[in-house]
Amino acid sequence: MSDYNAIAMTDLAAQLLRSPSRLRLRQLSGIEFLLSIIDAERSYPMDFVIHAITGYRSNGPESTIVNGGDLVTDLTSLAEELSGASDILVETWPTATYSVNELADRFDVSTKTIFRWRKRGLIGWRFRCADRRARVAFPERCVRRFVAQNAELVSRGSSFSQLSRDEKTQIVGRARELADAGEKTVNAVARIIAVETNRAVETIRLILKQYDDARPNAGVFNRSRLKVAADDKRLQVWEAHCDGASATTLAKRFDESVDWVYRAVTEMRARDIKSRPVEYVPSDEFTLDNAEALCMTGDAADYPYADATPPKRVPRDLPPYLRQLFHLPLLSPEGERALFRKMNYLRFKADEARQAIEPERATAAELDRVEELVEKATAVKNQITKANLRLVVSIAKRHLSPKTDFFEIISDGNVSLMRAVDRFDYSRGFKFSTYGSWAIMKNFARTLPEKRLHGERYQTGRDELLDRVSGPSWDEAEDDFTPVARARIAQMLGTLDEREQEILRQRFGIDNGGQALTLEQIGTRFGVSKERIRQLESRALNRLREDFAADVKALLG
Repeated sequence: MSDYNAIAMTDLAAQLLRSPSRLRLRQLSGIEFLLSIIDAERSYPMDFVIHAITGYRSNGPESTIVNGGDLVTDLTSLAEELSGASDILVETWPTATYSVNELADRFDVSTKTIFRWRKRGLIGWRFRCADRRARVAFPERCVRRFVAQNAELVSRGSSFSQLSRDEKTQIVGRARELADAGEKTVNAVARIIAVETNRAVETIRLILKQYDDARPNAGVFNRSRLKVAADDKRLQVWEAHCDGASATTLAKRFDESVDWVYRAVTEMRARDIKSRPVEYVPSDEFTLDNAEALCMTGDAADYPYADATPPKRVPRDLPPYLRQLFHLPLLSPEGERALFRKMNYLRFKADEARQAIEPERATAAELDRVEELVEKATAVKNQITKANLRLVVSIAKRHLSPKTDFFEIISDGNVSLMRAVDRFDYSRGFKFSTYGSWAIMKNFARTLPEKRLHGERYQTGRDELLDRVSGPSWDEAEDDFTPVARARIAQMLGTLDEREQEILRQRFGIDNGGQALTLEQIGTRFGVSKERIRQLESRALNRLREDFAADVKALLG
């Protein structure tokens, strides 16, 4: 007997198989009728199902309720089982019947699609063929009913028709071109190729997934950012170098000369730098002949602060270290503009130098120059941020309530401030305080209601009792973490290399009962410093944010 989702369906199948064979065609017609009216999103009483199939109406106690989706699958299995027990000859059947392959050819789909359709309600009867063997075939009327009820599904399935090997090769090649041109996600590339080839997006996505799954770390979207094969010796040398191995040690380990190691490390370092764009706010001033003097020098750039006057009033209800912020000098309008111009010009020059890198011929001096420009730009950003920290405190005080944590608000506001510094366009002539205030308040408007709602939902009035009892176990917390979310996280982690996956699993306690490890503990396990683990963690998280932005937002809220 087939396996059924509902226990009640298992009992019904056993009873129907013991009933007289002359009743089978009527019972099969009843199944077809049910499948024509059942909604997979609803639930139905078992009495209704039994009456539709047998004509018998029960007067017993309250009927069992069966989920509509499970009922569709179970009725399809029941139709096959009942027809198989009826010994129906295919040559005597009055209408056309189709085998799995014939039906796949008719709708220009794969046989796998036919089997998926059966789970959605496409009835297949088991007929006795000329060779006396029983085979599943699909009566014409069952096919027509399914097509009428699932026209969109059938139409979409037809666009998933089989592709030749040459067509798949062309799709993969085009995907690699788009990925190299800057398209970072599978979804974006799949949508572009789907339009170009007149194929379904899911078809393209499946082809690319299968290609990458067959080539770990060397496919289109799972390959190294350094754009070298996963088994390239230079990549192994670079990873060992990042872990702290010396050139002499690497030369012995890989049986190469020290000069070869230095060249390999420099090339991989160049590829690493070239793969990371430097973001900046563009300006026409950066391309002027005197851009260097205009953006990097001048009194305002050398001393960007306003006249050093004591603050008019320092709030007394703040902790001492926050009150000190009000003694930090503010930027003058000219100094503020000069610093934003300088920061973005440094980033512009860094990105310009990055794009000019040719990894095979890059020198250490060229790479040092890029990193030096980025570090100088970061120092200027820190200077701007520090001068505007009191802005965060002032706005946070206006949003303070008994249900919010002041220091948590300050932390959120500081993050918004740093993002605002990165995005502010100084060339439009506005003061940064206007833009920064808007960015901070916009973030507060989004996050504070969520924090208040969280506090209200978990307000108990019995804090002293909660302090005495232990928190929920990992098993209990995990019950709230849906299988769909866990599966999606596993899929996202699968795009990283093995070391990055293991670091994130240990760092966030994914496979350790919820117990996260510190950077130092993970570093000890891998035999590297905790700073190296932090770099690898940051790199992996940035990749996930870039490639799965929508998923990360959905999971984290």
